[in-house]
Amino acid sequence: MASIQARISRGKKYWSIVESHRVNGQPRTRIIEYLGTADTLFERLQRGDEFSITSYSHGDTAAILNIAIELDIISIINKYVPVSIKNNKKPKRDNLTVGASLLLAAIGRACQPTSKKGWYEWCKGTSLEYCLRTSFKKLNSQHFWDQMNTVPLSALTLIEEEVVKKLIDIYEIKMDCLFYDTTNFFTFIDSTNRRCMLPQRGRNKQKRFDLRQIGMALLVTREDQLPIFHNTYEGNKNDVTSFKEVYDDLLSRLKSISKEMSEITIVFDKGNNSKENFKNIDVVTKKLYYVAGLVPAHFKKLIQIANNNFTEEKIDGENISIYRSKSVIWKNIRTCIVIISKRLKDGQIRGIRQALKKRYQLISKFKQQIESPSKKKILTEAEIKSRLLKIIKGQFVGDLINYKLIVLEDNTLSFTYTLNKEAYRYLRQKILGRQIIITNRHEWSNEEIIHAYRGQAKIEYAFRCFKNPFHFAIRPQYHWTDQKIQTHLFICLIGYLLSAVAYRKAKKEGYTKNINSFMEEMKSIRLACCRKRKSNKLKYQLETLPEELTNISRCLSVSNENLHPKVNFSDYKQMTI
Repeated sequence: MASIQARISRGKKYWSIVESHRVNGQPRTRIIEYLGTADTLFERLQRGDEFSITSYSHGDTAAILNIAIELDIISIINKYVPVSIKNNKKPKRDNLTVGASLLLAAIGRACQPTSKKGWYEWCKGTSLEYCLRTSFKKLNSQHFWDQMNTVPLSALTLIEEEVVKKLIDIYEIKMDCLFYDTTNFFTFIDSTNRRCMLPQRGRNKQKRFDLRQIGMALLVTREDQLPIFHNTYEGNKNDVTSFKEVYDDLLSRLKSISKEMSEITIVFDKGNNSKENFKNIDVVTKKLYYVAGLVPAHFKKLIQIANNNFTEEKIDGENISIYRSKSVIWKNIRTCIVIISKRLKDGQIRGIRQALKKRYQLISKFKQQIESPSKKKILTEAEIKSRLLKIIKGQFVGDLINYKLIVLEDNTLSFTYTLNKEAYRYLRQKILGRQIIITNRHEWSNEEIIHAYRGQAKIEYAFRCFKNPFHFAIRPQYHWTDQKIQTHLFICLIGYLLSAVAYRKAKKEGYTKNINSFMEEMKSIRLACCRKRKSNKLKYQLETLPEELTNISRCLSVSNENLHPKVNFSDYKQMTI
């Protein structure tokens, strides 16, 4: 029970609130609050105790930092940082090791993507400096550039591999089904900049064809989309080429993280497939299991056979038309499944209607031009046909528009055009919506194969996260050398990985929203700093947590008892490779 007690010091009486307790069976008093002299106490009672409160974003940074400590990210990075030639020591800047700097950058990318120059402005609004008992005021863009520059490109693969191994061991990640795909990210690197080869112009997936881009290949797990492999490549390479070039590194990663390759199945889309790529899979690695897609237009005979032999099967409450057979595809026997996807078919029909509408407008405009009385040039039959073929060219629509040349009253040429209804009907009934899935998992059921292939959407979700401007974003990236670009992508990947592991823990506690909502709600967990103006005393404490975040914060060790996690930011551990 608390009580008020007086003490004499230098002839003055001071009051305190104390509490009695026992130590080794003996009664002792513990001071809870100093009240001062009687006059001071009276003054406080008259006006109240003045104080100010400041709060900092805490939950998101603390959760990611705790996962980084569990995975020992700093030590793993530092392990592969070479010693400096000048002093035979591993580099440090502003009393931070390279691993510490890269981790801080990764936390920033996950919580609020900014430039390296703007990193400290973001950091000031968080509890990082208090929790780590370190000032980060000197961490400007030059700090991060210098620290990034010390990491050899060859070390990035080794660091990622060791982190992934530790991830699998600690959290018992299932490796049964893995999803591979590629994407690209546009940059604002000037066309005249020749100091880098990665940024090139190509078919950008965000329609920024006017900018140079970089490509990224990614492999993620079925559960929680944890990235376990990535590769950065030139932006002008297509998926088939990048798959061929990355295959050996991908295979090496799988062998390093799995004791038995037969337990792994890789799922990849039709854009990565070619005869040569499957030759590598079949000949070089006979034990690699896969589920992959094929382009239906390249296997018309298989589609025709399937059209006459479809059977209905119920999968996830949906009736799906399925044809299954074992066929020789690219000199090897593979289990083939042809299905009709209603969702794909509806999307293709919408796309065809939009394309037809656009081409009708172009054809109508062209027809008006050549029939206009004020026409400047009379076109020949070959010129009209050439122009029409260019207009109607495109997937599916090229066979749907019929045209016929006619002679006008002034003996000049024009044309009429109509929709080929018979071709359109055949397209809807026999072509659209077809998907071809192949696998060497011959023992799998139709449902297992289809589930695996449809899981490809999981990696698309990871790509959307990397393009989310509020969390995890690859952009903005203000780097113009290949080494910096690749290190930057590695930092972004580490930030996403740590966040995904924290999100995985939250889901086990019943959290049901997506990872971006998770990051926002964790950000709402704030650390309050109460400052008494007269005594200038500080007290740090978490604000009252919403009830729905109580269990989540507990499982992520975001608590008042863990405000200062044990982590070494300034020294290198004695580790040997």
